[in-house]
Amino acid sequence: MTETLTGDQTPATRGAMAGAAPETAGATPAGQAATPATTGSAPPAPRKGGRGWPDQAADPLSTAGATPDAAPATVATPPAGEGGPAWVGRLLVSVAMVGMPLVGIIGFAASYTTLRRVAAENGFGNTGIWSLAPWIPIGIDASIVALLALDLVMVRSRSPWPVLRFAAHAMTLVTVAFNASDGIKSGAGLWAGLTAHPVRVGLHGVMPVLFVLGVEASRHLLIKAARIEDGTASDRVPLHRWVLAPPTTIRLYRQMRLAGVQSYPEMIAREQALDGYKMWLKQKYQGDLSAASEIERLPMKMAPRGYTVDQALALPATWEAEAEKRQRAEEERQEQEAERQRLEAERQREQAKADRIAAIEDEGDIITAQHRQAARTGTAAAEAEAAKAAAESAAATAMVQAEHRRTAAERQAATEAEALESAEVAAARRKTAEDTEAAAKAEAQTQRHRAETAKAEAAANHWIAEAGRLAKEERRVEADRQAAATARYETSLIEARAQQAEDYARLSPRERSERLVARMLLAAGVTPEQADKEMGAVQLSEIMDALNLGQSAASDIRKAAVGRLLDGYRPTEFETAMDSQQS
Repeated sequence: MTETLTGDQTPATRGAMAGAAPETAGATPAGQAATPATTGSAPPAPRKGGRGWPDQAADPLSTAGATPDAAPATVATPPAGEGGPAWVGRLLVSVAMVGMPLVGIIGFAASYTTLRRVAAENGFGNTGIWSLAPWIPIGIDASIVALLALDLVMVRSRSPWPVLRFAAHAMTLVTVAFNASDGIKSGAGLWAGLTAHPVRVGLHGVMPVLFVLGVEASRHLLIKAARIEDGTASDRVPLHRWVLAPPTTIRLYRQMRLAGVQSYPEMIAREQALDGYKMWLKQKYQGDLSAASEIERLPMKMAPRGYTVDQALALPATWEAEAEKRQRAEEERQEQEAERQRLEAERQREQAKADRIAAIEDEGDIITAQHRQAARTGTAAAEAEAAKAAAESAAATAMVQAEHRRTAAERQAATEAEALESAEVAAARRKTAEDTEAAAKAEAQTQRHRAETAKAEAAANHWIAEAGRLAKEERRVEADRQAAATARYETSLIEARAQQAEDYARLSPRERSERLVARMLLAAGVTPEQADKEMGAVQLSEIMDALNLGQSAASDIRKAAVGRLLDGYRPTEFETAMDSQQS
């Protein structure tokens, strides 16, 4: 930068430029180095000395990167030893702790008698055990102390309530007024009495006012300590700056408060750095700042928002890093979503295949049951018909035999009657002829019944043969169904293996390696639910030999394989068959 300085520039100008990189720790937080994205935005390297600056190294512009989130500035504290010995501070605190209660006690004692007399004169009574006049002064002074103490407690708890202070101050004024009103002539107004005895008013008011001032000092100290503890304490702008440069001081104060900069030296360092950066840009572009790029003008645009020069110049790199991070996160999310959809599609295919196989098996069971029921029904009908025919034949045979016995008995009786009555011979012969004819008819009936019995037996044999044929047909249908089911099962297996092979072919080399290592873990006896604890069953050397990888890559793949087992991965039949062929 000093190479471009002209002779017209003063040492003050050089100081402003040198301040572009203040050596204060609070100016910029520690962060990774980052440079502006445009070429030439950084100042040239400084050289030893310079025109008008002999034997002195020019202060370089700071180009160190900074994160946009500046660390909170710490309030400047005086170095050890500037405040004097420690015993001096302890002595002063002890004096204050003894003096302030003493002031309060003296003020209370000075006003007690007066307030008691005023209370007695105004109807509170001064005699008797239940008189209130002796307690009125205690109540008034105790209320002041209690309100001030409660205000300090609330300040310490970071929740101040101004009403308590105002009430305590009002009670102090009331105490002064009551004390001063003592001795006022009846009929005279309060203001007239106060102005008539200013010394009395001063004597009665000095102690309460001093006590309140001491409490206010304690309150201010507590607020300051709380802000320092919380990191919210802010430096004040020096009075001489307000006097010497009011306009710039107002702008500095406004920017300091809006940007949340709590350290005045840090704010000065920021202003110096920004002024030096502007000077460098003007020299670079011959005084035309509009020729600078948007990135080079970032420090001027972002300064009102609390950014330092380094932080503003580092913003583009930060934004690019954040954009890349978001892009990587989106790509990972899309990959996870694609993997989830692929697993869901695979599960749906497996479920559809299982449902189709179950439906085919149910249909075959229904057809088999129908044929079996038809065969049982035909057999029962044939057996019933045969039993009916046999029963009818037996009944007809019994009837014919009974008729024969009756006819034989009648003939025997007729023969015996012929010996006694010859006249009845002709009738007996006619009767014999009739019996012969009846016997012939009975025989014919018997033959007819025998024919019907034979017919029934033939029908029964037909039904039995039909039942056998149906049973044979049922066995043939069952065999065909089993063969069809076997063929469908083999076809589905072929289709499933083809689908598995297609799915396996779509996997990336990384996914194939992870699945192979997962199968190696299962083959080593690792329980899938305890894979993260039993991964040592497969050594990294085995994975390195199997996949031809380095140790770190093999370790990563083994961890990923353990994750797949924990997520429910199990080898498919295609992968099992492929492993069997390779082994």
